[in-house]
Amino acid sequence: MKATVRGVTLRYEAIPSEIAREARETLRDRFGHALSVVSTQAPCRNCLRISREPEDLILLSYRPLEDAGPYAEVGPIFIHAAACDRYDNVEAFPPDFADRPLVLRAYDRAGAIFDATVAEPGSAPAVASKFLEDERVAQVHARHVSYTCYDFRIVRGY
Repeated sequence: MKATVRGVTLRYEAIPSEIAREARETLRDRFGHALSVVSTQAPCRNCLRISREPEDLILLSYRPLEDAGPYAEVGPIFIHAAACDRYDNVEAFPPDFADRPLVLRAYDRAGAIFDATVAEPGSAPAVASKFLEDERVAQVHARHVSYTCYDFRIVRGY
């Protein structure tokens, strides 16, 4: 069953698997930074699970927009140090993020910010759907409210 909110079918996408695999294998990110394993509590951007207790994670730099324009910022994200499965229930909102407020940024096809807001806990699917009703919006990024670190991407599901 497709996740349809306000008539828009949504897909929730973690970072590409190859980004996590490369970081684990080389302990370098795509920006040349040397990486290390830290024990902390944070969301893994590959499996989209938030640790409840300290876990071994790798902190790396990631650019969620493919474009190299001014809005294609690079920022910190965590992934599990040990291999984990990429979030694959792409039509269901990631459960570990459901009870969190999230910054939602809508981007147009050129990679510019189209709109942004803070979505209260439980409201992110409806807010993302409202953004994606506008055909000028290509994708919506979910981000941490305090640190504004990238969490995952929301796009139209077809």
